[in-house]
Amino acid sequence: MIDHFFPGGAEVALVMLGGKIPAIGPLIDTRQEAVSLARCYMKKLDALTDRSRSFQIMTARQTDGRYALFLQGEGVVMKVLSNIDELLFWRFRKAFRRGLFILTVFFKGEAGMECLAVTEGLGAVIFTPS
Repeated sequence: MIDHFFPGGAEVALVMLGGKIPAIGPLIDTRQEAVSLARCYMKKLDALTDRSRSFQIMTARQTDGRYALFLQGEGVVMKVLSNIDELLFWRFRKAFRRGLFILTVFFKGEAGMECLAVTEGLGAVIFTPS
């Protein structure tokens, strides 16, 4: 099992890009930390996709009542997010019915929360065909 590598206490953010595509990920304090984390994350996802080309999206309820999100494929499991509260989980689940979401990192900018998938093009598009 490849465990998650996001900071343990990080909040999780969700936005709808273009009003249709959910973008979800941890909310980090600074842009510099967020970019560093996103680049590290992209390297780990690349390594994961080298080992398996087909993945399932799985969710699990944590002992504290919040949820974790996993990618599972050919003997490899990667926890990509944890500590997702129930309201955010249900909003994400409803939006994910289209079979597409972007896994990214958010940071607290001057104008509020900013999404690296938008500002830097950093994020992974996760698609599951229907």
